[in-house]
Amino acid sequence: MKKIFTIILITIQFCCASHSFSQSKSPVKLGLRVAPNIGWMIPGTKGYSSDGARMGATIGFISDFYFAENYAFSTGMNFQFLNGKLDYATSMMLGDADSSLTSGQAFRKYNFVYMEIPLMIKMKTKTFGNLSYFGQIGFGTGFRLNATVKEHFEPDAGGSADNQYDFNQGTTLIRESILIGLGCEYHVDESSRIIVGISYSNSLNNVLTGETYKTELPIKSQLNFAELNIGFIF
Repeated sequence: MKKIFTIILITIQFCCASHSFSQSKSPVKLGLRVAPNIGWMIPGTKGYSSDGARMGATIGFISDFYFAENYAFSTGMNFQFLNGKLDYATSMMLGDADSSLTSGQAFRKYNFVYMEIPLMIKMKTKTFGNLSYFGQIGFGTGFRLNATVKEHFEPDAGGSADNQYDFNQGTTLIRESILIGLGCEYHVDESSRIIVGISYSNSLNNVLTGETYKTELPIKSQLNFAELNIGFIF
């Protein structure tokens, strides 16, 4: 986590240092954003089911490169804290190494940290008073920085067991996604704007690896999320 926060601080310093280049008529606009999100997992393995949605958050910076008055290539760097839940039937060894396998139901809470590079086309309306509206669509490539699991196991014979552990070896390194967003910009002055919007990220690939214990089928699940964006462009 210390490395993640160090990267975030460097990102903020970079944006602040670049503020002098972001004048009102500049084709480059830089900014910062925060976004609470709701994430959920969609399993693709028989016997696995989604166990609901979980809250998370995204922080990052915005880079808009305008190639026309109301059209831009939008990119940046996002640090995403995404969460999801799955449950499935399995067998586990409880107790010491000589214990036998115990059948039951596992409930897992996954916690992912990604660094994502988005590549999108941004399309804006002209300004109405102090407001303009925009839509954007594109792709995102996320690199997994860390993954952990909180596991609650309920044996068929009764009782329960809880575990928490790192899960990098059970996840894919890269998450590819389609990104869609809508929002508005409030023009504070000629160059500064407040952004409010919503966006949706749909995973294009599996984010889990490994095989199920009983059937030896590959474990598959997508990780999707929706978020509320609040940002400021300098």
